[in-house]
Amino acid sequence: MIDKDFMQDLEEEEEQQIAEAKQQVEDEPTCSLLKDNKFLQHYQRVLEVSAYQIQDETINASHEEYHLILRSNEYSTIIDQEILNIHKQLKDVYHKKFPELEKIIINPIEYVKIVRLIRNAIDLQAIDFSQLLSGQQVVAVNIAAKQSLIGQLSEEDISLVDQLCHKIETLDSYNQKIICYIESRMKYIAPNVSALIGTQLASKLMAAAGGIEKLANMPAGNIQVMGSVKKNMLGMSRAMHNRNTGYFGTLEIVQKASGKLQNQIVRMLATNVAKAARVDNMKTCPKGNVGEDLRIKMMKRYQKIQEPPPAKLEKPLPIPDENKKRRRGGKRFRKQKERLAMTEVRKYANRLKFGLEAEDEIKDTGIGLGMLSQGIGKVKLHIKKDKPIGLSKKLQQRLAQTKTQSGGGTGGLTSSIAFTPTQGIELVNPEAGYLSKVPDQYFNRESGFRTVLKKEREFGRQH
Repeated sequence: MIDKDFMQDLEEEEEQQIAEAKQQVEDEPTCSLLKDNKFLQHYQRVLEVSAYQIQDETINASHEEYHLILRSNEYSTIIDQEILNIHKQLKDVYHKKFPELEKIIINPIEYVKIVRLIRNAIDLQAIDFSQLLSGQQVVAVNIAAKQSLIGQLSEEDISLVDQLCHKIETLDSYNQKIICYIESRMKYIAPNVSALIGTQLASKLMAAAGGIEKLANMPAGNIQVMGSVKKNMLGMSRAMHNRNTGYFGTLEIVQKASGKLQNQIVRMLATNVAKAARVDNMKTCPKGNVGEDLRIKMMKRYQKIQEPPPAKLEKPLPIPDENKKRRRGGKRFRKQKERLAMTEVRKYANRLKFGLEAEDEIKDTGIGLGMLSQGIGKVKLHIKKDKPIGLSKKLQQRLAQTKTQSGGGTGGLTSSIAFTPTQGIELVNPEAGYLSKVPDQYFNRESGFRTVLKKEREFGRQH
């Protein structure tokens, strides 16, 4: 365990060294790290520390080796950038001899190995590339050599090519040893994150975040875009440009995925890395079992996403039943059936006479009139005479009321003059028969309410 003040001074010294190394790479792009004493001392320290095994199961931020790992990861990034710079200078020099080689071999390390084999040779058929290249690449190199192989280089160019190749090989050997050291220690710092995405990518994420604690406190959306570089497309289309891959774009599973699935797999990786980082920060699973489980579940889900959708099956018609199905009955169903029944006009429109010409369509709709257009057949109007005309109860009451008011005891032909055998012509009251039939009740449908006020007034006058 070390003191907090010493840790703070150590972090400030690390940041200063990394900033100076980056500035040297920008100012002198040709192998500036090989001349940097601080980098060489750091490299010797890495070799010394990697020689012995760690006794503790975990490495915390309080350990001195924890900061050594972070600094090693920063130097690994700087070495990659410097290899690219030297590779660019090497392509410019060797372009004079074999301009098409840089298009076929893109990897800087493979390019250096092929240049070492060819050097200043003219006939490439005698050189065996099978140990370094695939069969397709060997054929492509031989065909390109016949078409674009220019003459030989001068002695000065050859010596410069050898120097640049030697620098790239030296830097690559340094980088490989530093990466091996980081990978050997990442299982103690972040075992679950290493089990999920690998030790190399785990070290890059941890270095970019500033430690496992800061990585654990970081949301998955920020982890997803870590390491992404915003490119200036200068007005070009961004349709085929994969964004937000960041450090996860170096994984093989992301590179092999299609454009639509790349964003999904990167989101899944970022989410699971956030979970695994919190487990590593709490030190609850030092063996990395949680990371292995997260990886297995993620791969199962990714395989399910890749599966094509199920094809639509043509369902066959059901087997017809021999028994007659029960039909719904009732007054409402019979009325609905009568309303939706096929009319005689529709029946004749659906029929055709055998042996006649095809019927004409109605305005190219594909619908004809059948036997109606041919003038064959007679449409009959069927009316059911036995079916009574349905009247509502309210209407029936109105009819009965009008019948009693207009008719009943007195008809329209009755008169007040009657002929009798004794007196001859006699005046009679036509409503006398109707009033005699009225029952002697206070409440009646025909007479209404009977009042007794007249009788009381007459009785009062008499007395």
